[in-house]
Amino acid sequence: MFEVLDKSSGNVIGLKVSGKLLHEDYQKFVPMLEELIEKHGSIRCYMELSDFSGVQLRAIWDEMKFDVKHCKEMERCAIVGDKSWHHWMSNLGKLIFHKTKLEYFDVSESDKAWDWVKEETCSCVS
Repeated sequence: MFEVLDKSSGNVIGLKVSGKLLHEDYQKFVPMLEELIEKHGSIRCYMELSDFSGVQLRAIWDEMKFDVKHCKEMERCAIVGDKSWHHWMSNLGKLIFHKTKLEYFDVSESDKAWDWVKEETCSCVS
């Protein structure tokens, strides 16, 4: 299940992800993200994994379709968790979605993760 966090604003969306993600979750979640992309051009994501137990096979397909379609519009993604497999999963994500800056943070570093997601970047050429 996805829950939008109160700190979300502008092109930054914070999500609490819990339980097992299902196809039905993506049916609700993807249109919301696509609306933010339409409005802002790109988005940044904070994902806090809490009692997260995995992803249904059909939902993995939903995730892959979204990521392929929108990889250029995802600027940054902070994964916040407390399990070693959460860290492993985020490292795998870096290999697959190399255009998105993706970082893993321990749950004790959630403030640092928010700061990183919101951090201003400059694509200026000197």
